[in-house]
Amino acid sequence: MTSCDVVVIGAGHNGLACGAYLARAGVDTIVVEQAAEPGGCVVTEALPSGRGRLEIGAFEHSGLRASGVDEDLELSSRFGLEWLLSDELVLAPCDDGTDLALHNSLERTVEGFAAALGREEAERYRRFADWSARAIGVLSQANNGPPPTMRELTAAAELTLGAEGQRLIQALYASSSNLCAAHLGDPRLRGLLDHWAAHSQQPPDDPGTGAGAMMLAAFHGAPSARPAGGSRGTVDALVRCLEGHGGVLRTSAGVERIEVAGGRAVAVEAGGERITAGRAVVSAIDAKRVFESLIEPAHVPPGLREEVAGIHVGRRNVSELKVDGVLAKLPELDVPAGFERALMLSPNTDADIEAAFARIRLGLLPERPPLMIGFPSTREPGWTADPENAVIWLSTFVPWEPAEGPWTEATLEAAADYTWAAAERALRTELEPVERLITGPQDWVRRNGNPFACPNHVEMSLDQLLGMRPSPSLSRYATPVDGLYLSGAGSHPGGGVTGMPGRNAAAVVLADLGLRSRNRLERWRSQAAMLRDAARAARALRRAA
Repeated sequence: MTSCDVVVIGAGHNGLACGAYLARAGVDTIVVEQAAEPGGCVVTEALPSGRGRLEIGAFEHSGLRASGVDEDLELSSRFGLEWLLSDELVLAPCDDGTDLALHNSLERTVEGFAAALGREEAERYRRFADWSARAIGVLSQANNGPPPTMRELTAAAELTLGAEGQRLIQALYASSSNLCAAHLGDPRLRGLLDHWAAHSQQPPDDPGTGAGAMMLAAFHGAPSARPAGGSRGTVDALVRCLEGHGGVLRTSAGVERIEVAGGRAVAVEAGGERITAGRAVVSAIDAKRVFESLIEPAHVPPGLREEVAGIHVGRRNVSELKVDGVLAKLPELDVPAGFERALMLSPNTDADIEAAFARIRLGLLPERPPLMIGFPSTREPGWTADPENAVIWLSTFVPWEPAEGPWTEATLEAAADYTWAAAERALRTELEPVERLITGPQDWVRRNGNPFACPNHVEMSLDQLLGMRPSPSLSRYATPVDGLYLSGAGSHPGGGVTGMPGRNAAAVVLADLGLRSRNRLERWRSQAAMLRDAARAARALRRAA
Protein backbone atom coordinates (compact mmCIF):
# COMPACT_ATOMS: atom_id res chain seq x y z
CA MET A 1 0.00 0.00 0.00
CA THR A 2 1.18 3.52 -0.88
CA SER A 3 0.19 6.77 0.76
CA CYS A 4 0.45 10.42 -0.23
CA ASP A 5 -1.29 13.73 0.36
CA VAL A 6 -3.18 13.97 -2.95
CA VAL A 7 -3.95 11.50 -5.72
CA VAL A 8 -4.72 13.00 -9.15
CA ILE A 9 -6.65 10.68 -11.48
CA GLY A 10 -5.69 11.06 -15.13
CA ALA A 11 -2.42 12.21 -16.72
CA GLY A 12 -3.83 14.25 -19.55
CA HIS A 13 -2.34 17.72 -19.72
CA ASN A 14 -4.79 19.07 -17.13
CA GLY A 15 -4.12 16.28 -14.66
CA LEU A 16 -0.39 16.79 -15.05
CA ALA A 17 -0.73 20.56 -14.66
CA CYS A 18 -2.84 20.13 -11.54
CA GLY A 19 -0.33 17.69 -10.09
CA ALA A 20 2.56 20.01 -10.91
CA TYR A 21 0.93 22.97 -9.14
CA LEU A 22 0.22 20.84 -6.08
CA ALA A 23 3.72 19.35 -5.97
CA ARG A 24 5.27 22.80 -6.36
CA ALA A 25 3.35 23.89 -3.27
CA GLY A 26 4.95 21.08 -1.27
CA VAL A 27 2.02 18.66 -1.46
CA ASP A 28 3.02 14.99 -1.73
CA THR A 29 1.27 14.17 -5.03
CA ILE A 30 0.81 11.02 -7.13
CA VAL A 31 -0.76 11.22 -10.61
CA VAL A 32 -2.19 7.91 -11.86
CA GLU A 33 -2.97 7.12 -15.50
CA GLN A 34 -4.66 4.09 -17.09
CA ALA A 35 -2.65 4.26 -20.31
CA ALA A 36 0.96 3.21 -20.73
CA GLU A 37 1.90 6.80 -21.61
CA PRO A 38 0.69 10.14 -20.25
CA GLY A 39 -0.95 12.79 -22.40
CA GLY A 40 -4.60 11.81 -22.91
CA CYS A 41 -5.78 13.55 -26.08
CA VAL A 42 -2.32 15.08 -26.58
CA VAL A 43 -0.47 12.31 -28.41
CA THR A 44 2.59 12.10 -30.66
CA GLU A 45 3.06 8.52 -31.84
CA ALA A 46 6.04 6.91 -33.53
CA LEU A 47 5.09 4.51 -36.32
CA PRO A 48 6.24 0.91 -35.76
CA SER A 49 7.61 0.91 -39.33
CA GLY A 50 10.12 3.58 -38.36
CA ARG A 51 8.95 5.89 -41.16
CA GLY A 52 8.24 8.74 -38.80
CA ARG A 53 5.95 10.06 -36.09
CA LEU A 54 2.38 11.31 -36.25
CA GLU A 55 0.26 13.74 -34.28
CA ILE A 56 -2.83 11.84 -33.18
CA GLY A 57 -4.50 14.47 -30.98
CA ALA A 58 -4.45 18.23 -30.54
CA PHE A 59 -1.21 19.72 -31.84
CA GLU A 60 -1.89 23.48 -31.64
CA HIS A 61 -1.01 24.47 -28.06
CA SER A 62 -1.26 28.26 -28.26
CA GLY A 63 -3.79 28.19 -25.40
CA LEU A 64 -1.15 26.90 -22.98
CA ARG A 65 0.93 30.00 -23.64
CA ALA A 66 -2.01 32.38 -23.62
CA SER A 67 -3.39 31.04 -20.33
CA GLY A 68 -0.14 31.77 -18.49
CA VAL A 69 0.28 28.13 -17.41
CA ASP A 70 3.45 27.73 -19.48
CA GLU A 71 5.07 30.75 -17.84
CA ASP A 72 3.71 30.02 -14.37
CA LEU A 73 5.01 26.44 -14.30
CA GLU A 74 8.22 27.46 -16.09
CA LEU A 75 7.63 24.82 -18.73
CA SER A 76 9.60 26.61 -21.44
CA SER A 77 12.01 28.52 -19.20
CA ARG A 78 13.04 25.62 -16.97
CA PHE A 79 11.54 22.28 -18.01
CA GLY A 80 12.56 22.03 -21.65
CA LEU A 81 9.42 22.97 -23.59
CA GLU A 82 10.44 24.65 -26.85
CA TRP A 83 7.89 26.53 -28.91
CA LEU A 84 7.68 26.63 -32.70
CA LEU A 85 5.91 29.91 -33.46
CA SER A 86 4.27 31.09 -36.63
CA ASP A 87 2.42 34.29 -37.57
CA GLU A 88 0.29 32.27 -39.99
CA LEU A 89 -2.68 31.26 -37.82
CA VAL A 90 -5.43 29.58 -39.83
CA LEU A 91 -6.11 28.96 -43.52
CA ALA A 92 -9.54 28.11 -44.94
CA PRO A 93 -9.31 26.57 -48.42
CA CYS A 94 -12.72 26.78 -50.11
CA ASP A 95 -14.13 24.64 -52.90
CA ASP A 96 -14.18 27.52 -55.40
CA GLY A 97 -10.41 28.06 -55.05
CA THR A 98 -10.64 30.92 -52.56
CA ASP A 99 -8.21 30.81 -49.63
CA LEU A 100 -9.11 32.75 -46.49
CA ALA A 101 -5.95 33.42 -44.49
CA LEU A 102 -5.93 34.54 -40.85
CA HIS A 103 -2.61 36.14 -39.94
CA ASN A 104 -1.30 37.23 -36.56
CA SER A 105 -1.66 40.75 -37.90
CA LEU A 106 -5.29 41.82 -38.17
CA GLU A 107 -4.27 44.40 -40.77
CA ARG A 108 -2.67 41.75 -43.01
CA THR A 109 -5.73 39.55 -42.57
CA VAL A 110 -8.09 42.34 -43.56
CA GLU A 111 -6.03 43.17 -46.65
CA GLY A 112 -6.06 39.51 -47.68
CA PHE A 113 -9.81 39.35 -47.18
CA ALA A 114 -10.22 42.53 -49.24
CA ALA A 115 -8.47 40.83 -52.17
CA ALA A 116 -10.44 37.60 -51.78
CA LEU A 117 -13.85 38.83 -50.66
CA GLY A 118 -13.97 42.54 -51.39
CA ARG A 119 -13.25 45.60 -49.27
CA GLU A 120 -16.73 45.86 -47.77
CA GLU A 121 -16.67 42.32 -46.37
CA ALA A 122 -13.08 42.75 -45.15
CA GLU A 123 -14.07 45.82 -43.16
CA ARG A 124 -17.03 43.96 -41.72
CA TYR A 125 -14.59 41.34 -40.46
CA ARG A 126 -12.30 44.03 -39.02
CA ARG A 127 -15.18 45.46 -36.97
CA PHE A 128 -16.22 42.00 -35.81
CA ALA A 129 -12.63 41.06 -34.89
CA ASP A 130 -12.11 44.30 -32.96
CA TRP A 131 -15.33 43.80 -31.04
CA SER A 132 -14.61 40.12 -30.42
CA ALA A 133 -11.14 40.84 -29.03
CA ARG A 134 -12.58 43.25 -26.47
CA ALA A 135 -15.49 40.95 -25.64
CA ILE A 136 -13.27 37.90 -25.16
CA GLY A 137 -11.00 40.05 -22.99
CA VAL A 138 -13.92 40.60 -20.63
CA LEU A 139 -15.07 36.97 -20.75
CA SER A 140 -11.56 35.74 -19.99
CA GLN A 141 -11.92 37.28 -16.53
CA ALA A 142 -14.12 34.26 -15.75
CA ASN A 143 -11.41 31.74 -16.70
CA ASN A 144 -9.16 32.23 -13.68
CA GLY A 145 -10.78 30.36 -10.86
CA PRO A 146 -14.21 28.92 -10.10
CA PRO A 147 -16.65 30.22 -12.71
CA PRO A 148 -19.52 32.63 -12.17
CA THR A 149 -23.08 31.54 -12.71
CA MET A 150 -24.76 32.95 -15.79
CA ARG A 151 -26.71 35.26 -13.48
CA GLU A 152 -23.50 36.51 -11.84
CA LEU A 153 -21.82 37.03 -15.21
CA THR A 154 -24.84 38.92 -16.54
CA ALA A 155 -24.97 41.14 -13.46
CA ALA A 156 -21.24 41.85 -13.61
CA ALA A 157 -21.38 42.62 -17.34
CA GLU A 158 -24.32 45.00 -16.95
CA LEU A 159 -22.73 46.68 -13.94
CA THR A 160 -19.36 47.24 -15.57
CA LEU A 161 -20.29 47.56 -19.25
CA GLY A 162 -23.81 48.96 -19.21
CA ALA A 163 -25.56 48.52 -22.56
CA GLU A 164 -22.46 46.87 -24.00
CA GLY A 165 -22.71 44.27 -21.26
CA GLN A 166 -26.13 43.28 -22.53
CA ARG A 167 -24.72 43.00 -26.03
CA LEU A 168 -21.94 40.77 -24.77
CA ILE A 169 -24.33 38.46 -22.92
CA GLN A 170 -26.57 38.28 -25.99
CA ALA A 171 -23.56 37.15 -28.03
CA LEU A 172 -22.72 34.54 -25.39
CA TYR A 173 -26.22 33.08 -25.63
CA ALA A 174 -26.27 33.26 -29.43
CA SER A 175 -25.47 30.52 -31.89
CA SER A 176 -22.40 31.02 -34.03
CA SER A 177 -24.63 30.79 -37.09
CA ASN A 178 -26.81 33.69 -35.98
CA LEU A 179 -23.95 35.79 -34.66
CA CYS A 180 -21.89 35.45 -37.84
CA ALA A 181 -24.92 36.06 -40.06
CA ALA A 182 -25.56 39.30 -38.18
CA HIS A 183 -22.01 40.59 -38.68
CA LEU A 184 -20.68 39.02 -41.89
CA GLY A 185 -22.03 38.67 -45.40
CA ASP A 186 -19.88 36.05 -47.11
CA PRO A 187 -20.94 32.42 -46.51
CA ARG A 188 -17.33 31.19 -46.81
CA LEU A 189 -16.13 33.53 -44.06
CA ARG A 190 -19.12 32.70 -41.90
CA GLY A 191 -18.34 29.01 -42.47
CA LEU A 192 -14.78 29.46 -41.22
CA LEU A 193 -15.92 31.03 -37.94
CA ASP A 194 -18.72 28.49 -37.58
CA HIS A 195 -16.20 25.68 -37.98
CA TRP A 196 -14.05 27.05 -35.19
CA ALA A 197 -17.14 27.29 -32.98
CA ALA A 198 -17.86 23.65 -33.81
CA HIS A 199 -14.46 22.54 -32.45
CA SER A 200 -16.38 21.69 -29.28
CA GLN A 201 -18.35 19.13 -31.33
CA GLN A 202 -21.45 21.32 -30.96
CA PRO A 203 -23.38 22.22 -34.14
CA PRO A 204 -22.75 25.90 -34.95
CA ASP A 205 -26.48 26.63 -34.95
CA ASP A 206 -26.73 25.59 -31.28
CA PRO A 207 -27.26 28.38 -28.72
CA GLY A 208 -24.07 29.21 -26.86
CA THR A 209 -21.65 28.55 -29.71
CA GLY A 210 -21.29 32.25 -30.55
CA ALA A 211 -18.38 32.56 -28.12
CA GLY A 212 -16.41 30.11 -30.26
CA ALA A 213 -16.73 32.34 -33.32
CA MET A 214 -15.62 35.34 -31.28
CA MET A 215 -12.60 33.40 -30.02
CA LEU A 216 -11.29 32.79 -33.53
CA ALA A 217 -11.82 36.42 -34.54
CA ALA A 218 -10.00 37.48 -31.35
CA PHE A 219 -6.89 35.38 -32.11
CA HIS A 220 -4.98 38.17 -33.83
CA GLY A 221 -2.08 39.56 -31.84
CA ALA A 222 -0.35 36.33 -30.82
CA PRO A 223 1.42 33.69 -32.91
CA SER A 224 0.36 30.10 -33.41
CA ALA A 225 2.39 27.84 -31.10
CA ARG A 226 3.33 24.19 -31.42
CA PRO A 227 5.83 22.31 -29.24
CA ALA A 228 9.08 21.24 -30.85
CA GLY A 229 9.24 17.51 -31.46
CA GLY A 230 5.47 17.26 -31.48
CA SER A 231 2.74 17.46 -28.87
CA ARG A 232 4.66 15.06 -26.70
CA GLY A 233 6.97 18.01 -25.98
CA THR A 234 4.21 19.60 -23.88
CA VAL A 235 3.50 16.36 -22.05
CA ASP A 236 7.18 15.68 -21.34
CA ALA A 237 7.68 19.19 -19.96
CA LEU A 238 4.68 18.78 -17.65
CA VAL A 239 6.01 15.44 -16.43
CA ARG A 240 9.45 16.98 -15.80
CA CYS A 241 7.78 19.81 -13.89
CA LEU A 242 5.71 17.41 -11.78
CA GLU A 243 8.68 15.19 -10.98
CA GLY A 244 11.05 18.12 -10.55
CA HIS A 245 8.87 19.30 -7.67
CA GLY A 246 8.74 15.86 -6.07
CA GLY A 247 5.52 14.57 -7.62
CA VAL A 248 5.13 11.02 -8.93
CA LEU A 249 3.56 9.76 -12.15
CA ARG A 250 2.27 6.18 -12.37
CA THR A 251 1.16 4.89 -15.77
CA SER A 252 -0.69 1.65 -16.60
CA ALA A 253 -2.57 2.28 -13.37
CA GLY A 254 -6.23 2.60 -14.23
CA VAL A 255 -8.48 3.55 -11.31
CA GLU A 256 -11.00 0.89 -10.33
CA ARG A 257 -12.49 2.63 -7.29
CA ILE A 258 -12.47 5.82 -5.28
CA GLU A 259 -12.82 4.87 -1.63
CA VAL A 260 -15.07 7.04 0.52
CA ALA A 261 -15.18 6.68 4.31
CA GLY A 262 -17.11 8.89 6.69
CA GLY A 263 -18.28 11.03 3.80
CA ARG A 264 -14.71 11.75 2.67
CA ALA A 265 -12.60 10.52 -0.26
CA VAL A 266 -9.67 8.75 1.39
CA ALA A 267 -8.04 6.49 -1.22
CA VAL A 268 -8.08 5.15 -4.76
CA GLU A 269 -7.52 1.67 -6.07
CA ALA A 270 -5.36 1.99 -9.17
CA GLY A 271 -3.45 -0.66 -11.06
CA GLY A 272 -4.35 -3.23 -8.43
CA GLU A 273 -2.97 -1.16 -5.55
CA ARG A 274 -4.64 0.91 -2.84
CA ILE A 275 -3.19 4.41 -2.66
CA THR A 276 -4.18 6.35 0.43
CA ALA A 277 -4.92 10.03 -0.15
CA GLY A 278 -4.35 11.74 3.17
CA ARG A 279 -5.70 15.13 2.09
CA ALA A 280 -7.57 14.97 -1.24
CA VAL A 281 -8.42 13.13 -4.45
CA VAL A 282 -8.60 15.12 -7.69
CA SER A 283 -10.24 13.57 -10.73
CA ALA A 284 -9.21 14.88 -14.15
CA ILE A 285 -11.58 12.40 -15.81
CA ASP A 286 -15.29 13.06 -16.37
CA ALA A 287 -17.80 13.43 -13.54
CA LYS A 288 -20.12 10.72 -14.86
CA ARG A 289 -17.45 8.03 -14.58
CA VAL A 290 -16.47 9.30 -11.15
CA PHE A 291 -19.92 9.32 -9.57
CA GLU A 292 -21.62 6.56 -11.56
CA SER A 293 -18.78 4.01 -11.74
CA LEU A 294 -15.92 4.72 -9.33
CA ILE A 295 -17.76 5.60 -6.12
CA GLU A 296 -20.19 3.21 -4.46
CA PRO A 297 -23.73 4.57 -4.86
CA ALA A 298 -24.29 4.65 -1.10
CA HIS A 299 -21.58 7.31 -0.80
CA VAL A 300 -23.08 9.65 -3.41
CA PRO A 301 -25.75 11.98 -1.98
CA PRO A 302 -29.16 11.23 -3.60
CA GLY A 303 -29.56 14.74 -4.98
CA LEU A 304 -26.11 14.55 -6.55
CA ARG A 305 -26.90 11.19 -8.19
CA GLU A 306 -29.86 12.79 -9.94
CA GLU A 307 -27.78 15.79 -10.98
CA VAL A 308 -24.99 13.63 -12.42
CA ALA A 309 -27.54 11.53 -14.31
CA GLY A 310 -28.61 14.74 -16.04
CA ILE A 311 -25.10 15.56 -17.28
CA HIS A 312 -25.24 14.81 -20.98
CA VAL A 313 -22.69 13.72 -23.54
CA GLY A 314 -23.07 12.12 -26.95
CA ARG A 315 -26.60 13.29 -27.59
CA ARG A 316 -25.66 14.99 -30.85
CA ASN A 317 -24.16 11.71 -32.14
CA VAL A 318 -20.93 13.55 -33.03
CA SER A 319 -17.53 11.91 -32.88
CA GLU A 320 -14.19 12.36 -34.62
CA LEU A 321 -12.28 10.47 -37.27
CA LYS A 322 -8.54 10.99 -37.60
CA VAL A 323 -6.57 10.01 -40.70
CA ASP A 324 -2.88 10.62 -40.12
CA GLY A 325 -0.10 9.65 -42.43
CA VAL A 326 3.33 9.94 -43.91
CA LEU A 327 3.23 11.39 -47.44
CA ALA A 328 5.73 10.77 -50.20
CA LYS A 329 6.29 14.52 -50.26
CA LEU A 330 4.73 17.75 -49.11
CA PRO A 331 2.02 18.46 -51.69
CA GLU A 332 2.32 21.51 -53.89
CA LEU A 333 -0.11 23.86 -52.19
CA ASP A 334 -1.28 26.97 -54.01
CA VAL A 335 -1.79 28.97 -50.80
CA PRO A 336 -0.52 32.32 -49.52
CA ALA A 337 3.17 32.17 -48.64
CA GLY A 338 3.84 30.54 -45.28
CA PHE A 339 0.32 29.21 -44.78
CA GLU A 340 1.35 25.64 -45.51
CA ARG A 341 2.50 25.82 -41.86
CA ALA A 342 -0.93 26.88 -40.56
CA LEU A 343 -3.82 24.83 -39.23
CA MET A 344 -6.32 24.55 -42.06
CA LEU A 345 -10.08 24.55 -41.55
CA SER A 346 -12.15 23.73 -44.59
CA PRO A 347 -15.91 23.76 -44.00
CA ASN A 348 -16.52 25.54 -47.34
CA THR A 349 -19.61 27.55 -46.28
CA ASP A 350 -21.85 28.03 -43.26
CA ALA A 351 -24.64 26.13 -45.03
CA ASP A 352 -22.28 23.20 -45.64
CA ILE A 353 -21.21 22.84 -42.02
CA GLU A 354 -24.77 23.15 -40.73
CA ALA A 355 -25.84 20.44 -43.19
CA ALA A 356 -22.89 18.29 -42.09
CA PHE A 357 -24.01 18.27 -38.46
CA ALA A 358 -27.61 17.59 -39.47
CA ARG A 359 -26.53 14.46 -41.39
CA ILE A 360 -24.23 13.32 -38.57
CA ARG A 361 -27.12 13.44 -36.13
CA LEU A 362 -28.95 11.03 -38.46
CA GLY A 363 -25.94 8.71 -38.49
CA LEU A 364 -24.77 9.71 -41.97
CA LEU A 365 -21.46 10.98 -43.28
CA PRO A 366 -21.63 14.63 -44.40
CA GLU A 367 -21.88 15.21 -48.12
CA ARG A 368 -19.21 17.90 -47.73
CA PRO A 369 -17.14 16.93 -44.66
CA PRO A 370 -15.82 19.79 -42.53
CA LEU A 371 -12.06 19.22 -42.54
CA MET A 372 -9.21 20.11 -40.21
CA ILE A 373 -5.84 19.66 -41.91
CA GLY A 374 -2.28 20.26 -40.83
CA PHE A 375 1.24 19.42 -41.94
CA PRO A 376 3.23 19.22 -38.66
CA SER A 377 6.50 18.55 -40.49
CA THR A 378 6.47 22.02 -42.08
CA ARG A 379 7.78 23.76 -38.96
CA GLU A 380 10.81 21.58 -38.21
CA PRO A 381 12.80 18.71 -39.71
CA GLY A 382 13.02 15.21 -38.28
CA TRP A 383 9.41 14.08 -38.50
CA THR A 384 10.16 11.38 -41.07
CA ALA A 385 13.02 8.96 -41.67
CA ASP A 386 13.12 10.05 -45.31
CA PRO A 387 13.59 13.85 -45.44
CA GLU A 388 11.62 13.93 -48.70
CA ASN A 389 8.51 12.69 -46.89
CA ALA A 390 5.98 14.85 -45.03
CA VAL A 391 3.45 14.27 -42.26
CA ILE A 392 -0.27 15.04 -42.58
CA TRP A 393 -2.80 15.51 -39.74
CA LEU A 394 -6.38 15.16 -40.96
CA SER A 395 -9.57 15.21 -38.90
CA THR A 396 -13.30 15.36 -39.51
CA PHE A 397 -16.57 14.84 -37.67
CA VAL A 398 -18.43 11.56 -38.10
CA PRO A 399 -21.37 9.88 -36.37
CA TRP A 400 -20.71 8.06 -33.12
CA GLU A 401 -23.39 5.59 -34.18
CA PRO A 402 -23.66 5.21 -37.97
CA ALA A 403 -27.14 4.55 -39.29
CA GLU A 404 -25.87 1.43 -41.10
CA GLY A 405 -24.62 -0.16 -37.89
CA PRO A 406 -21.55 -0.08 -35.61
CA TRP A 407 -18.19 0.99 -36.98
CA THR A 408 -16.12 -1.82 -38.43
CA GLU A 409 -12.63 -1.91 -39.88
CA ALA A 410 -14.16 -1.82 -43.37
CA THR A 411 -16.49 1.13 -42.69
CA LEU A 412 -13.69 3.06 -40.98
CA GLU A 413 -11.44 2.49 -43.98
CA ALA A 414 -14.19 3.64 -46.35
CA ALA A 415 -14.83 6.77 -44.25
CA ALA A 416 -11.08 7.48 -44.20
CA ASP A 417 -10.93 7.19 -48.00
CA TYR A 418 -13.94 9.51 -48.27
CA THR A 419 -12.28 12.07 -45.98
CA TRP A 420 -8.95 11.78 -47.80
CA ALA A 421 -10.61 12.46 -51.16
CA ALA A 422 -12.43 15.46 -49.68
CA ALA A 423 -9.11 16.85 -48.41
CA GLU A 424 -7.56 16.46 -51.88
CA ARG A 425 -10.46 18.40 -53.40
CA ALA A 426 -10.23 21.13 -50.76
CA LEU A 427 -6.46 21.49 -51.18
CA ARG A 428 -6.68 21.14 -54.95
CA THR A 429 -3.83 18.65 -55.01
CA GLU A 430 -3.06 14.95 -54.71
CA LEU A 431 -1.95 13.51 -51.36
CA GLU A 432 0.41 10.55 -51.88
CA PRO A 433 0.37 8.32 -48.78
CA VAL A 434 3.33 6.16 -47.86
CA GLU A 435 1.70 5.00 -44.65
CA ARG A 436 -1.63 5.86 -43.06
CA LEU A 437 -3.08 5.48 -39.55
CA ILE A 438 -6.83 5.65 -38.87
CA THR A 439 -8.20 6.53 -35.43
CA GLY A 440 -11.94 6.02 -35.16
CA PRO A 441 -14.47 6.72 -32.39
CA GLN A 442 -13.90 3.47 -30.50
CA ASP A 443 -10.13 3.91 -30.76
CA TRP A 444 -10.50 7.17 -28.85
CA VAL A 445 -12.45 5.41 -26.11
CA ARG A 446 -9.76 2.74 -25.83
CA ARG A 447 -7.12 5.45 -25.57
CA ASN A 448 -8.65 7.64 -22.88
CA GLY A 449 -11.98 6.17 -21.77
CA ASN A 450 -13.94 9.36 -22.44
CA PRO A 451 -17.67 8.62 -22.86
CA PHE A 452 -18.69 8.72 -26.52
CA ALA A 453 -15.03 9.55 -27.28
CA CYS A 454 -15.80 13.17 -26.34
CA PRO A 455 -12.53 15.10 -25.86
CA ASN A 456 -14.44 17.64 -23.75
CA HIS A 457 -15.63 14.86 -21.36
CA VAL A 458 -19.17 16.27 -21.38
CA GLU A 459 -20.87 18.37 -24.03
CA MET A 460 -19.99 22.06 -24.13
CA SER A 461 -23.62 23.05 -24.56
CA LEU A 462 -25.01 26.28 -23.12
CA ASP A 463 -26.53 24.45 -20.13
CA GLN A 464 -23.12 22.95 -19.24
CA LEU A 465 -20.91 26.04 -19.33
CA LEU A 466 -19.61 28.47 -16.70
CA GLY A 467 -21.28 27.87 -13.33
CA MET A 468 -23.13 24.87 -14.76
CA ARG A 469 -20.08 22.92 -15.95
CA PRO A 470 -20.50 20.02 -15.63
CA SER A 471 -23.46 20.68 -13.30
CA PRO A 472 -24.30 23.41 -10.76
CA SER A 473 -23.06 21.70 -7.59
CA LEU A 474 -19.90 20.38 -9.30
CA SER A 475 -18.87 23.59 -11.07
CA ARG A 476 -16.45 24.99 -8.50
CA TYR A 477 -13.97 22.08 -8.60
CA ALA A 478 -14.78 20.99 -5.02
CA THR A 479 -17.60 18.42 -4.86
CA PRO A 480 -20.21 17.55 -2.21
CA VAL A 481 -18.03 14.56 -1.29
CA ASP A 482 -15.49 15.97 1.15
CA GLY A 483 -11.92 15.80 -0.12
CA LEU A 484 -12.95 15.03 -3.72
CA TYR A 485 -12.31 17.55 -6.50
CA LEU A 486 -12.84 17.71 -10.25
CA SER A 487 -10.56 19.00 -12.97
CA GLY A 488 -10.07 18.26 -16.68
CA ALA A 489 -12.01 19.26 -19.77
CA GLY A 490 -15.32 18.47 -18.08
CA SER A 491 -14.77 21.34 -15.66
CA HIS A 492 -14.58 25.07 -16.31
CA PRO A 493 -13.53 26.50 -18.74
CA GLY A 494 -13.73 23.27 -20.77
CA GLY A 495 -11.76 21.67 -23.58
CA GLY A 496 -8.68 22.79 -25.44
CA VAL A 497 -5.00 22.68 -24.53
CA THR A 498 -4.89 25.49 -21.97
CA GLY A 499 -4.09 23.87 -18.62
CA MET A 500 -6.64 26.19 -16.98
CA PRO A 501 -8.87 23.47 -15.47
CA GLY A 502 -5.78 21.89 -13.91
CA ARG A 503 -4.48 25.19 -12.57
CA ASN A 504 -7.86 26.29 -11.22
CA ALA A 505 -8.59 22.98 -9.50
CA ALA A 506 -5.15 23.00 -7.86
CA ALA A 507 -5.77 26.52 -6.54
CA VAL A 508 -9.04 25.42 -4.89
CA VAL A 509 -7.38 22.36 -3.35
CA LEU A 510 -4.50 24.44 -2.00
CA ALA A 511 -6.87 27.02 -0.56
CA ASP A 512 -8.90 24.30 1.18
CA LEU A 513 -5.68 22.83 2.57
CA GLY A 514 -4.71 26.23 3.94
CA LEU A 515 -1.69 26.46 1.63
CA ARG A 516 -2.98 29.33 -0.47
CA SER A 517 -5.06 32.27 0.65
CA ARG A 518 -6.03 35.64 -0.65
CA ASN A 519 -6.40 38.36 1.92
CA ARG A 520 -8.92 41.18 1.75
CA LEU A 521 -6.42 43.58 0.13
CA GLU A 522 -5.56 41.06 -2.61
CA ARG A 523 -9.26 40.46 -3.34
CA TRP A 524 -9.90 44.20 -3.51
CA ARG A 525 -6.98 44.71 -5.89
CA SER A 526 -8.21 41.89 -8.12
CA GLN A 527 -11.73 43.30 -8.25
CA ALA A 528 -10.40 46.79 -8.94
CA ALA A 529 -8.24 45.47 -11.79
CA MET A 530 -11.23 43.66 -13.28
CA LEU A 531 -13.33 46.84 -13.14
CA ARG A 532 -10.55 48.85 -14.79
CA ASP A 533 -10.23 46.24 -17.54
CA ALA A 534 -13.99 46.19 -18.01
CA ALA A 535 -14.16 49.98 -18.24
CA ARG A 536 -11.43 50.03 -20.88
CA ALA A 537 -13.19 47.22 -22.75
CA ALA A 538 -16.50 49.09 -22.65
CA ARG A 539 -14.93 52.13 -24.30
CA ALA A 540 -13.30 49.91 -26.92
CA LEU A 541 -16.51 48.01 -27.55
CA ARG A 542 -18.40 51.23 -28.16
CA ARG A 543 -15.72 52.34 -30.63
CA ALA A 544 -15.90 48.96 -32.40
CA ALA A 545 -19.70 48.91 -32.57
